[in-house]
Amino acid sequence: MATVAHRWGDDPRVEIWQDGEPAADPSCVMLWVQRSQRARANPAANLAVELAKELDLPVIAVFAMTPGFPSATLRAWHFMAEGLATLPDDFAARRIGWQLEIGDPVERIPAAARKLGAAAVITDVNPLRIGREWRRDVADALEVPLVAVDGDVVVPSSLFPKEEYAARTIRPKIYRVLDEYLHQIPDPLPPVESSHREGPDPLVALDSFDLDCSVSPAPDRQGGSGIARHRMRTFVAERLATYHEDRSRADIEAGTGLSPYLHFGQIAPMEVALAVQDADVSAEAKDSMFNELIVQRELSINNALRNPDYDRYDGLPDWAKKTLAKHASDPRPVEYSYEEFDEARTEDDLWNAAMTQMIHEGFMPNRLRMYWGKQILRWTESPQDAWEITVRLNDRYFIDGRDANSYANIAWCIGGRHDRPFGPDRDIFGIVRPMGMGAM
Repeated sequence: MATVAHRWGDDPRVEIWQDGEPAADPSCVMLWVQRSQRARANPAANLAVELAKELDLPVIAVFAMTPGFPSATLRAWHFMAEGLATLPDDFAARRIGWQLEIGDPVERIPAAARKLGAAAVITDVNPLRIGREWRRDVADALEVPLVAVDGDVVVPSSLFPKEEYAARTIRPKIYRVLDEYLHQIPDPLPPVESSHREGPDPLVALDSFDLDCSVSPAPDRQGGSGIARHRMRTFVAERLATYHEDRSRADIEAGTGLSPYLHFGQIAPMEVALAVQDADVSAEAKDSMFNELIVQRELSINNALRNPDYDRYDGLPDWAKKTLAKHASDPRPVEYSYEEFDEARTEDDLWNAAMTQMIHEGFMPNRLRMYWGKQILRWTESPQDAWEITVRLNDRYFIDGRDANSYANIAWCIGGRHDRPFGPDRDIFGIVRPMGMGAM
């Protein structure tokens, strides 16, 4: 029987983490759900079904809830758990079984594969450091092949093997192949139905976790694929037509509101892109949305994959670190502590309002996020402190924090990532692009 590398090694969406032939005398194909937390439009699930058809086996989806995930608060956990709670039924509609594990995936996923008698383990691609470390360590512990499928982008990330420096460098590469990859994702069924269902209710399981409960669930942001698709349809019907005109406004919610759902993989970017493509709106509106959903988002994913320090100050462009170092001793108009930022206690009413929205809703319009981050650089003792404070607040309050997109946004704010030197040379910022009240 052919190895997994022989079967899928040439597919740009596929990462082979552990090669080999499927196990002899298996009982199922195991789908390790991690980043793509959905049953529909899930390329990893589809590859598992493809292998299951060849082997005449059922598919069982397994997710490991990991207590102690870095920086995650009750808000993020609750949103994710709301989505996970829908997955047993969602996967059952595809004749796929479900198992929820509690614990470190490096331990629980190999153990589940052995217990279930998996022929192979199929998972999704995660560009973040912790996700890639998990896949490496799980592969080392498995006795069967491990294959990951890049299902949370429109264009496969492997087509961009080097670090891209700006939207202008990746955009033509994306559009050159976009028609090849922008297509409906089917939901094929495995040949054998699985009635397997094991594990606790994820919302109940949270009660046993040692979580930071000081950041409560956002009242208007409920998790789940069904809600994500409803939000998508509402955006397309009500706001897409004027998106190119309104997207930079801070006084209205012009965006999709889908970033938390994309972060947790509760909706596929392909689904959103196709809904935009099929909408009866102007080319300008579609192009503007594609720029955010595909170009900017996949540029951020490229940054996480190709820049080992994507979430650290050291990962900023050399020119930015040099100019910020030159101006590190410049007097600041005012300096605030982390606690003052965290409590929205600055002298800037707009910044305080944005921070208050972030604290209570886990959300902030994109234009305000830019202003919010730039002011932290102005009001801290050093650019390194600004970086640490911004990342800490981002990961603590935003539902879509701890994400390639949010880290790239912070890097743009603090250190000109995916931007260019912006003269003239100024106090504090040097040649990093500033942003004041006038830009709002």
